[in-house]
Amino acid sequence: METLKPKCVYQEERWTRSLITIDNLPDNFEHLKINNHSKIRNMLGFAVKSFEHSNHLVCSASGPSVNKAVTCAEILKRQMPELKQVTGIGYRNVRMIKDEMIDGKVSQSITTRRLPSIHILLSKNHLHPNLPGYQGADKISDHVNRPVPRKTFEKNDYRGTKESKIMAL
Repeated sequence: METLKPKCVYQEERWTRSLITIDNLPDNFEHLKINNHSKIRNMLGFAVKSFEHSNHLVCSASGPSVNKAVTCAEILKRQMPELKQVTGIGYRNVRMIKDEMIDGKVSQSITTRRLPSIHILLSKNHLHPNLPGYQGADKISDHVNRPVPRKTFEKNDYRGTKESKIMAL
């Protein structure tokens, strides 16, 4: 008699223009779709290259990858201080189809979940400041390298070193 391994298939909604929850979305934009397996270094490379021939980039993520989208946008804004940002949040539907053995019969159970999603529009062009989720460009003076004050320690301030143990004896 064969044994059936439980099988689970995820069906996610595709990112379409109608799912992006940003008002007055430009007609031509590059779309960066972020998932759990995306590396930030690769996403930044794509984003910088896309800004060479396009003025708008939309970073979209849902579920646990939302943090990566925010991180990517913040790093890009740090590298390119002239970028303006509009953020939109929403939901994305994910269907989970699971095959289960119940009383020797195979049955399918379908579960639909709504994952939180985020869409971040980064633009070199002027955006309307009255849009919900708008953040203007940073001042270049905010990104000037300032020296970080560091506390200096004397040799006696360290604990657990051989020299301090010898001096204590």
